[in-house]
Amino acid sequence: MYQFVRFFLFIALVGISSSAFAQKGFLRGKITDGEFGEGLFGATIVQQGTTNGVTTDFNGEFSLTLPAGTYTIAVSYVSYRTQYFENVEIKAGEPTILNATLLPDVQELDAVEVVAERTRDNESSLLTIQKKSPNVMDAMSSQSFKKIGDSNLAGAIKRVTGVSVEGGRYVYVRGLGDRYTKTTLNEMDIPGLDPDRNTVQIDIFPTNTLENIMVFKTFTPNLSADFTGGMVNVETKAFPLEKATNISLGFSYTPGMNLSNDFLSYKGGKLDFLGIDDGTRALPFAANTTIPSEPQNDPRLEELTRKLNPEMAASRRMSFLNTSFAVNHGNQKNYEKYTIGYNAVLNYQTNFDYYDRAEYGFYLKNNNPETNELFKNEERIGQQSEASVLWSALFSGAIKFDNHSISTSLLHTQNGIEQTSKRVNQDFDQNVATLSEDILTYTQRSITNNILIGRHQFNKLNVEWRNSFTRSEIDDPDFRVTSISVGDGDTTLQGGKGAAINRFYRNLVEINESFKADFSLPYGESSKLMFGGLGSYKKRDFSVLNYNLRVTNPDRVSADANTFLQEDNIWTASEQQGTYLFGNFEPANTYTGAQNLFGAYVMTEMQVLPKLRAVYGLRAEQVTMFYTGQNNSGSIVYDNEKTLNELNLLPSANLVYNLTEKMNLRGSFNKTLARPSFKEKSVSQIYDPISKITFNGNIDLTQTYVNNFDMRWEYFLKGNQMVAISGFYKTFDGHIELVAFEVAPENVKPRNAGQSMVVGAEIELRKNLDFFGSFFENLAVGTNLTLVQSAVDLKSVNTGNGGETEYDLRARNLRAGEELKDTRPMAGQSPYLVNAYMNLQLPKQGTNINVSYNVQGPSLAVVGSGRLADVYTVPFHSLNLNASQTFGLRERSTLTFGIQNLLNDAREQVYKSYGASPAIYSSLQPGMQFSLKYAFAF
Repeated sequence: MYQFVRFFLFIALVGISSSAFAQKGFLRGKITDGEFGEGLFGATIVQQGTTNGVTTDFNGEFSLTLPAGTYTIAVSYVSYRTQYFENVEIKAGEPTILNATLLPDVQELDAVEVVAERTRDNESSLLTIQKKSPNVMDAMSSQSFKKIGDSNLAGAIKRVTGVSVEGGRYVYVRGLGDRYTKTTLNEMDIPGLDPDRNTVQIDIFPTNTLENIMVFKTFTPNLSADFTGGMVNVETKAFPLEKATNISLGFSYTPGMNLSNDFLSYKGGKLDFLGIDDGTRALPFAANTTIPSEPQNDPRLEELTRKLNPEMAASRRMSFLNTSFAVNHGNQKNYEKYTIGYNAVLNYQTNFDYYDRAEYGFYLKNNNPETNELFKNEERIGQQSEASVLWSALFSGAIKFDNHSISTSLLHTQNGIEQTSKRVNQDFDQNVATLSEDILTYTQRSITNNILIGRHQFNKLNVEWRNSFTRSEIDDPDFRVTSISVGDGDTTLQGGKGAAINRFYRNLVEINESFKADFSLPYGESSKLMFGGLGSYKKRDFSVLNYNLRVTNPDRVSADANTFLQEDNIWTASEQQGTYLFGNFEPANTYTGAQNLFGAYVMTEMQVLPKLRAVYGLRAEQVTMFYTGQNNSGSIVYDNEKTLNELNLLPSANLVYNLTEKMNLRGSFNKTLARPSFKEKSVSQIYDPISKITFNGNIDLTQTYVNNFDMRWEYFLKGNQMVAISGFYKTFDGHIELVAFEVAPENVKPRNAGQSMVVGAEIELRKNLDFFGSFFENLAVGTNLTLVQSAVDLKSVNTGNGGETEYDLRARNLRAGEELKDTRPMAGQSPYLVNAYMNLQLPKQGTNINVSYNVQGPSLAVVGSGRLADVYTVPFHSLNLNASQTFGLRERSTLTFGIQNLLNDAREQVYKSYGASPAIYSSLQPGMQFSLKYAFAF
């Protein structure tokens, strides 16, 4: 009932409409407080020489109705400098956008005269927010998105200092891994399509629906404490300043991947085009069904076996072009006593990836310490295809009246991924076998999120509350893996050689409900007190069903995987020959996790000296986690066991010294933390049939505690130009890393890694080249460099083997002549990160050309153990080009051409060991992609 009321409110907000004003237009915009960087409540916007005007609401926004014509507009506020905007043109039925920043008028300076433009400039507003923010932060505006030409946030955010995008969708800040980067939507937690990650898949956010993104790099008590590298907040448009309808259609082509007859696939369901399995892959019987054993000679065994989908082999078909389609509509309606705003967005895209040579390897150090080269334990090489459908729908609406506003948004994202592989798996150690493998998988992921936001102004007290409900699901129906042993002219299913036929069914559902309230009260001169609280509840249900197919005569079988479940080859009780089903429900592959979190904070922002501002406070968070599950043997059973119960007090202090009006010097210290996920803090064992890696939970994992020190010098120039130099130092107690087993390298497990540290520096420059001449005034360059050094104290890392440390373990496996250091790099931490771009914008011609380059240094992906060497991610050099041209009536059409991965670089992870050549852990060649998109604005 509760969710129904919320949904009804949402429909009511976006469904209100009215007739347009016949011969009148609208002047709309936002007035920003130049002292705090926030919307200025109560500023006056007046038609010069008249009393016709309005005041801004508590967000600093306004809408003034005026007859068509040209005006001079005055923007004023008590004790602030008045600004005059001349030649402001109002057109009938259209909004004109005017944004301004007012500064304190301590010396009663003369008024500033500015000519208003019809295009919105949010970059200046965001720079003001950055300049006045208590946090070290970076941001991008909707105007920047338009300049760059990226269609989704994954492409655009790579321009932000210290930010990289992993796998085309996950945000890393300052090179720190996913665990230390948090992504929020409208300041509220939202799990991604992979709930085991802290960050959201940001490619689901189209840039034309966003107001801005802000990347917070230092903590203040009003932010959630479980981030360290940074927090990325994605803000959607609730009150569009003008009516806008946009539609776009795009295609991209990668040679060898698209329009290829070699693309691997298999027959799916009728709703695969929507990323939804229609039941074709569903388990054909109840999960708790008991499967009779073959010696029982039970006819039900035949019946259950015949219910399975018989297709087991990968087949070939032609892949189409990658496609994308988007449409969005938004508007604002002004009434006498209230204002309505709404947005509706739909995005749909398909993608085809084909790798003619996908390579995975497992290598070990040689038993002889005199031999440096790694021993090839196992190798998998073959073809791999992935067909992906991703669509999202976002509806948002808001209403403002008096000093109050209520807004809501409803987001649903659906992702379906069909992955098919045909490869050869060779074992060079234990059974010295060669396997021919067909792997057919399908993953269905979805997120449904509803956020309700209220903002209220009671005299000087500002109140804001937010409620968010999210349901996230990952469903892996019917993973099919066929491994047939081939050698000496024979094909067998002998288990001793690793041959097998497996079917997997996995499902994960997570519910997340959270509520937060924030209060702000100004006091004294240029100071304010802030306090608030947060409550959230998360619950996750996870299950895995594992079945095998066996044959009565495994010594000689067909090499064609499709033959096993052909009608004539299925086991019968009368003949007792053929293929039959084996396996039952296993409680060890099922778990339930829950988390309760309650937080409260108090902080103050005060002017200590005329040029020195102090922001300090304390956040308290109480978290409890519960786990239900058991290990494989059943010797350890947990029934709603409380696995985590912590009260954390997290202080924060930030100082901002205004060297000049445009220059700041910042310093901060704060404490944050990182918590293990449900999967990590468990006894579960989760097998990935593609990589053949088994993830093992660790019920003894503890939280990671982090001390953060930051300094930053920043100089803000006109427009979107700036120079900044930052330094940071972080210490970690209990850093969580993924480690492979010494004797079983295909098994990995998370563990706390003792004491660690990170020290780094950032340099950022954004500058127009107008000093070279008039032509270069349209040419802008930007670059940012992040340098990081990290270290883990090996003697503080307990391996869990009788008190043995990682230092001891590595010492036992040294190569001849190798020296062992006391430290190594942190897992997931890159030593450097480079982002650079050059942008040419010719407004009169409607042309924009952007060239960007991104690279992230080698990072430790999997920590070695014993004979297993460390695995590092090889730097991927990404050079991309985007060129757009606006044309047509009123320049409403835009054609964008792009080339991705101009350097044709490969994505690789390799083993690294003393004196040895790098050995492939995984290798994929994404190729060079060409794209073309057409967009039309109504």
